[in-house]
This record gives sequence, structure tokens and C-alpha cells, in this order.
Amino acid sequence: MSTAIIRKSVLSGTVQAPSSKSVAHRIMICAALSRSKCYIKNVSESNDMDATIGCLEALGAKFSRKGKTLYLDATNFVQENATEHFTLNCKESGTTLRVIIPICAALGLNVTFVGEGRLPFRPLDEYLKLLPEHGVKCTMEENFLPLTISGKLSGEAFEISPKISSQYVTGMLLALSLLHNDTTLKLSSDLVGGQYVDLTTDVMRKFSVEAKKCGNSYFITGDSKFTAHSSYSDEKVGITVEGDWSQAAFFLCAGAINGDITVEGLDLESSQGDKAILDILKAFGADITLGENSVRVKKSALKGAKINALDTPDLVPVVALSAVFCEGDTEITGVERLKFKESDRLLSTSDMIKSLGGDATYTDSCMTIFGQGYLTGGKVQAYNDHRIVMASAVGAAECETDTVIVDAHAVNKSYTDFFDDYRSLGGNVSVE
Repeated sequence: MSTAIIRKSVLSGTVQAPSSKSVAHRIMICAALSRSKCYIKNVSESNDMDATIGCLEALGAKFSRKGKTLYLDATNFVQENATEHFTLNCKESGTTLRVIIPICAALGLNVTFVGEGRLPFRPLDEYLKLLPEHGVKCTMEENFLPLTISGKLSGEAFEISPKISSQYVTGMLLALSLLHNDTTLKLSSDLVGGQYVDLTTDVMRKFSVEAKKCGNSYFITGDSKFTAHSSYSDEKVGITVEGDWSQAAFFLCAGAINGDITVEGLDLESSQGDKAILDILKAFGADITLGENSVRVKKSALKGAKINALDTPDLVPVVALSAVFCEGDTEITGVERLKFKESDRLLSTSDMIKSLGGDATYTDSCMTIFGQGYLTGGKVQAYNDHRIVMASAVGAAECETDTVIVDAHAVNKSYTDFFDDYRSLGGNVSVE
């Protein structure tokens, strides 16, 4: 456990966006499935990245790092129908768990999945229903990890609900591309977080694998071959991970409420759903300037707005925090999935705001933040949730008194350099 103490300061300057976790997960997994040697540029260190790397290494891949470049040798990646039993520790990474489960099932592997923190309690209901219908035995006590699977995924027509998470769709698209026959994946409910699935299909195409969307279904050609179009010998064609909009959102919001901040390394044409932070800040009335691969946000008078976070739940903590500095109240709908994150973010986000001297209420479907234009400071229990820590730090810079954030180490889950970048912008923080 660690504690961050933050004193009032003005945040200004330029910072580089860390690499996108969502994109990096997908690239590393597709690269491993290519069973070749390649390298991946601009991969920031984080516990979630370590989780995916660790699982892929347990399955035979080898990674080495030089700065932000990963070198991958997947020539010994596990073969189909391998007989040994694998144990994969997904740590606290929901993406790692939900994406790799069906991949292992498609390869016909015997695997036990374990996790840490709240991950063992996050829903896997769709897999527990779908996989046994298609030849895969699932053993799990009381619907909590560990989960053990055995048998080989088979069939031509599959159906899954992405109501809880689009990660189910991502995992199944990658898994079905490994089967020898053509398959169809039908979505039995509206696709929530569809931009994440777009990221998946974008990355798959980079590895020469196509998942064709038709209405509420995807068609996947059998015997698809993942191909990494890079090698150790030609560093001009390495795969590059784009900047992360969900992490950039913290400093973009900090600029809107506290200073003048430019975040570089962002793809303005990205499929990342959290690029919606631009539309949200515009709705608040923020002063935004777009560059070729950067966004600058300056402090300005903000006003409350109505926001739908159904496709962008990860933005809610910092958006809700920013709403306190608005004139008028803000209503955030589409928050149903927040209960199933690293913390119950309906509770932890509301507690964060109240601990800093603001006010917010919530139901299962809506959060209301009462704009008052200021925060006083206080002690925040971050519930071991990286996004609560970072959102608290954004608000703390504008608080009248010191702010203490408990569980500050949680930033390592996704953004190891967060406090270093915070200091580089003038933030006054000490971490003990």
C-alpha cells in the first residue's frame, strides 16, 4: 500500500500519452498467434501488460524489452491440442482473462485461470454458458476463479451476449479465427463498447485475419493465419502501438479545470472509444485545440451537461470529477457496468467526490454530480482502483487544502509513469 499527498498547484505543459493498453493487448496476442519473431514499438509498462505477457510466456512465447520496444519470439508458442496442463495468472486484467480463455479453448488446451484483486469475482457467465455447448468443459466453484477448461472448441454457429462486456466478442473473434472451419458469431444483444471490437478487427487485419461484420453477426474464415509483418532484422516495419485516449483523458480534464495542457501521441482517427473525451469536454464548454497528433486543453468556464457513458465507462471517474468544477449539474447515464470494474465505480467515484468536498449521487443507471466550481480537499480511499487514484490527483491540484490518496500504487495497473508525468506538468505530489 502507498499514499500520495498532493498540494494545490497549476498543471501546465506538454506530456506524451502512454501507449494504448487495449491496442497493445490485442497486438501482443495476435503476434503470439503468428508463431513468428517480431517487435512491437511503444509499449508502456504496466501490471496489465505484464499479465498478458506472463500468460503468453507461460504458453511458450518469449519477450524481451528495450525501453518501450518489445521483442517477441513466438516460434515455440503452444501448438494445438498440446497435452500439458497450463496455469495462467491474469493478475487483475479483465482483458487478459476474457480474451485468452476462448483462445485456449480453440487451441484445445487444458488450462487453469487464476487472478488477483477483484478479478476472480468479475463476470464470466457468457463463457460458462457458451463454451460447454461447443465441446469445452468448464470447472469453476461458485462462479469465481480459478476456472479450469479442457476440451476443444468446435462448431459453426456461435451466439454470445456482449451486454456485460465487449471483451467476450473480442475473445471469440480471435478464437474462432483459429478453427479449421468457417464460423459465424451472432450477438444476442446490443453491442456495448463496440469501439473495442472495432479495435480488435483493426488489429486482426494488420495480421492478415478478417472478421467480416454483417448486421449483428461476424463471419470468420476457417484456417486463418496470423502473419506478423515485421521482423527483428527490419526495424522500419515494426508494429507501433498508438497512444491511449483513456489515459490521456486525465490530463486533458486537468487542463480544462486547472491549467493549460497538451497531450501528444494521440491518433485523432483512432477507433478507441475513449476518444469520446473530446466530445465530453466540448459539451462541458472546454477550450480545445487539435493538432496533427496532439490535443491542447486550457482552463475555461465549464458548464454541466448530460452524458451517456454506456460505451465509455472508463472515462466516468475523471469526467465525474471534472463535473464538480462546472456551473450547473451533470447527469451521466449508461453507468450500469461500473459495478464490475476494479472497484464498484459507482460507489468509489461518488466517495471520491464527497471525500474531496463535492457532492454526487447515483442509482444503478445514472450518476448525478452537483456542480459547485471548487473542491476543498481531503482523504480519498481509492479502493485499489487506478482510475480513482488518477481522477483524485486531477482534482487535488485544484483543491484548497492538501489531498491524501490511499492506494496510490494502483496506478501501476495501467499507467506506471502517471505521477512522474504529473510532476513534469508542475504537480506537487509525494508518494510514500
